[in-house]
Amino acid sequence: MKNIRTSFIILLTFLSLCAFGQNDSRAIDGNGFDSVFQNLESGNFSGTINGILIVKDSKNKESLLDFQGSSAKLDIEKDEHEVYDLSYKKYSGKTTSGKTEIKYETYASANSIGIEISGEYYDLSLIDGACDLVINGLEYSYESEKSAEYLIIRITKEIELMNRYDSKIRKAIKILPNSTLVFAINRNKKL
Repeated sequence: MKNIRTSFIILLTFLSLCAFGQNDSRAIDGNGFDSVFQNLESGNFSGTINGILIVKDSKNKESLLDFQGSSAKLDIEKDEHEVYDLSYKKYSGKTTSGKTEIKYETYASANSIGIEISGEYYDLSLIDGACDLVINGLEYSYESEKSAEYLIIRITKEIELMNRYDSKIRKAIKILPNSTLVFAINRNKKL
């Protein structure tokens, strides 16, 4: 009887850990960022952005946001405390019309993505206490040449972004699969 009770307690403990443990499908383990800018403490670099984002708003309406040779930049901001990384790498670019802005940031092995659209900012950030997770469904790679580095972002799964916590009404938008962006950042030209 004692063995049955002990086995039952172990089973309940295991089941409770599985049921209530942290299992966030929005995140996967990060591998770091293989960028030529990774070890810089600070700097501001110019470039361009190309590609499209397919976005579904809170009313389930799909929109296509195009980025065709629009201006982009990379701002590298020093982390004064150097907890996990020397600096924050902040990429930003605007749509062809200039009405919508995309922001992508990396720090240590974590990342975030945000969109300012129709006067409201939506984002998903995994830059937090541990900084070891990346956004699930957002694939990234870096290609480098002498004068530029290309950050290629591909969306492979639906990614939900939320507006700010202090908004009167909480809303979400979704970036849909097949969205692709390419940041081309000049390696030698600072702003």
